[in-house]
Amino acid sequence: MRSLLPSPMRYMMNPFGDSFQFFRNLSASKCTSLNLPLLALGAGLMLVAGPARAGNLLVNQGFETPPSGQVVPAGWTYFAPPTLNPSVHHYWVAGPDYGAPALFGTFFWKQWNAVDGGPNNVAGIYQTFSSAPGATYQASGWIFSNSADAGGLGPSCSTWIEVAFLGASSNLLALYKSPPYSASMGLDTWFPFSVTNACDLSSPVSTGDPFFTTYAVTGSVSQLVAPIGTTKVRYRYAYLAVTNSLSGSAYLDNAVLNQTGGFIPPVITNLFPANMIFVNPSDGITFNVSSPSGITINSTGISLIVNGVNVSGSLVITGSSSNKSVAYNGLQSNLTYTAAITVTDTSNLTASASTYFETTWIGIPPVTYLWEAEDFDFTNGLYLNNPDLCSVSGNPNCYFGKVGVEGVDEHNLSGGGSHLYRPNDAMGTAASGDYQRKNLFVANRLDYCINPFNYGDWVNYTRDWPNSTNWVIARLATDIGFSGSLTLSRITPTATNDLGTFTITSGHGWTTYDNVYLKDTNGNNANILLNGKATLRLTSFPGGNLLPGCFMLVAAQPDLPILSGMYPTGTRPFEYTNGLSFTVTASGATFPADGIKVNLNGIDVSASLLITGPASTKTVVYPKLQTNAPHTAIITVTNSLGHGIRVTNSFDTFSQNNYMVEAEDFDYDGGQYVSDWTPYFSYVGKEATTNIDFQHSLVGGEQFPYRNGIPQSLVQNYVVEARSKFIDAGGTDYQLDWFGIGDWANYTGVYPSGNFYVYIRSAGIGSYSMDLDQVISGATTVNQVTRRLGRWGALGRGQNIYAWLPLTDEGLVAPAVVNLGGVNTLRLSTTTGLCYPNYFMLVPAAGITLSAVRSGGNVSISFPTQAGATYRIFSRNDLTASNWLLLANVLGDGTAKTVSDAITGSQRFFKVTSP
Repeated sequence: MRSLLPSPMRYMMNPFGDSFQFFRNLSASKCTSLNLPLLALGAGLMLVAGPARAGNLLVNQGFETPPSGQVVPAGWTYFAPPTLNPSVHHYWVAGPDYGAPALFGTFFWKQWNAVDGGPNNVAGIYQTFSSAPGATYQASGWIFSNSADAGGLGPSCSTWIEVAFLGASSNLLALYKSPPYSASMGLDTWFPFSVTNACDLSSPVSTGDPFFTTYAVTGSVSQLVAPIGTTKVRYRYAYLAVTNSLSGSAYLDNAVLNQTGGFIPPVITNLFPANMIFVNPSDGITFNVSSPSGITINSTGISLIVNGVNVSGSLVITGSSSNKSVAYNGLQSNLTYTAAITVTDTSNLTASASTYFETTWIGIPPVTYLWEAEDFDFTNGLYLNNPDLCSVSGNPNCYFGKVGVEGVDEHNLSGGGSHLYRPNDAMGTAASGDYQRKNLFVANRLDYCINPFNYGDWVNYTRDWPNSTNWVIARLATDIGFSGSLTLSRITPTATNDLGTFTITSGHGWTTYDNVYLKDTNGNNANILLNGKATLRLTSFPGGNLLPGCFMLVAAQPDLPILSGMYPTGTRPFEYTNGLSFTVTASGATFPADGIKVNLNGIDVSASLLITGPASTKTVVYPKLQTNAPHTAIITVTNSLGHGIRVTNSFDTFSQNNYMVEAEDFDYDGGQYVSDWTPYFSYVGKEATTNIDFQHSLVGGEQFPYRNGIPQSLVQNYVVEARSKFIDAGGTDYQLDWFGIGDWANYTGVYPSGNFYVYIRSAGIGSYSMDLDQVISGATTVNQVTRRLGRWGALGRGQNIYAWLPLTDEGLVAPAVVNLGGVNTLRLSTTTGLCYPNYFMLVPAAGITLSAVRSGGNVSISFPTQAGATYRIFSRNDLTASNWLLLANVLGDGTAKTVSDAITGSQRFFKVTSP
């Protein structure tokens, strides 16, 4: 968007913004001559150990995580040219049932021809690591093609392994390749390949893929040496599919990238929890960092971002200078978390890791009994009450390898599928691909599911159940947009009694699992009474089409409070309102005076709630909700019986009248822009000039359906993410794709005048960050001068899962405020990870007047407030050598508020923002 949209009504702009005052040598009366102690600075020599040999740098070299399925293995990135249909995946993490035993572990990478009627193409997977000039490496891998798979690899197709050295802008500095594998070398055998061929970058060789060029081989080397300018090394497996030569597939296993010389990047190990659910909050986050080269890793070089907040200052770090154990304690129950770790040693080599996890219990009460879907009856009704979790046969107290009897323990009509867990059983059991659980992690066992499960298939679960009244929760998955249902019944010698149905109306993918309650015919949670030995039967009827992973019993609470009518809902952006409202009902009970509480943005606002209605049904309104801001509300409701629920709702109250800039609408023709902007139509097809309007490094797998320059794709979840201006204009909304390190785009326009917070709507994969700069000169040339405005950072969960990110300082803590007006050129650039930005938005911000006085050993900072607004107070010791740290959160009530800070140095700077 290049101009302010007309507004059908006047909205009250957020009068709270950002202002800070600097305090040096403060006195009690006139803020002068405070005589604070000076900070003593020391200098010394840093002793660095010599180079060390590393083991394999590659993560998940044997493709064991996540196990099996049409997924990209953990630690790897998939690439493919834009000519391919992005919804069709020509790969699989495969196991022994795919015609070959794995060379390393249980699984391997399988890839097949992916031409789809277009030109030749190259696709594959890669990993990238920090490196330095002079470092040396050796690389290898094993490749296989199966003659039983359409006759093996196409006769003109080939695959190979390559290692590239990249510069600071991801520019290619040197390339080494293995010899290519082709079907003529032989089938049904694992062949070893080493990367020993040096390439001449001045002699490009066409692959027939216009988006992938390789280079002529000039000779053989025994080690791969990083040239001058190297900042990264990339290991890549490439698969060339040739038109009219399509058949079969190729497998890769035991991928190796050994560093043999030079300083080795830090290593992050033993990360817990790693992509896990049902995590005990008391476990915290723990990991180890070490330098294989013995280089010092200072504590300040270890960064942990949790749910977008930099918590590095709260880490407990122990160990030696080059080998440290790190712990973070501060998790809460019933929350989702994303965490990103970055480690930088004193030689400036870096490593990063990320994780997603959920603490107990997300959306469900505490579990009283859990059983695995694959642990169904065997040998004519035999069963185990508390089976061990094992992955090898021979354990009598484990279901692994047990065989059910058709028509007694199971009924299989689907056929096919993998049989990894119960190899001799007709029912398919495959790796689920779900998040790990701690019990499986401790047992070092995969999580399995029943797959496939359709056409009236059923399995029996016999147990000596505890005497209890239960709700039953299944962990189920189905494909994107698919729906399905399963029936749970109680089996007796004379009857089959249906207990309820598990239903998913719209799935998120075959490896994305939901917690699904068993519902009765009225749509309520089914109350299931159990008492001793009984057999429960799961049937893929009436709908089937669901993959069961596990089942849980939780104590039924018919009198549990019910929350309904929540607004804002938190299910979509732009729910503009100044009131949070909901209704709570207590069946067979009432609500005590303090039974309804709301914590908003970390502050208890329960005293300001307006609660009306009869004793057992209450309508609740918080009328002071700050508009044009993001919020997190934690609602706790407890009835007179002491039974309660806690609901977390993250939402925003942004207005769609805010000034927005579409990520795909970057400049064209060397700094030109559209002044009369309309959705979709203004920039479609406009040719952008590289190094003036944008910069992008091609990596393959890219599409350009909207315009050239940086690849784009349609915004997914359009029903949720669609904005009124696109709906009204009938325009199509795009996001930028493969927006990686070193990529940038310029956005010139006539910007509104004033101070603004800047939020971006973006998706990402793993830990990612983007910078916002202002081009202060040379915007229409290749010699552009920029000024840093701020940084966005987050941990992404996929290229189509969007979130709001606030522009902050480089510490990713304190909001940044941008002053604009008239024609300006802003630059969006990626600094880490893979980003998928949709648009960024300016939210008006006004100044907050601060005052400060000394009071004993403290400085008191005072500022006016407005009722309902949330204020954050930040401090820092130096404007250039430190980042802002959060000092306090304050809820405004229309009066002046004061926050105290202990005097600990010669100077201190303060900043207040709202929100």
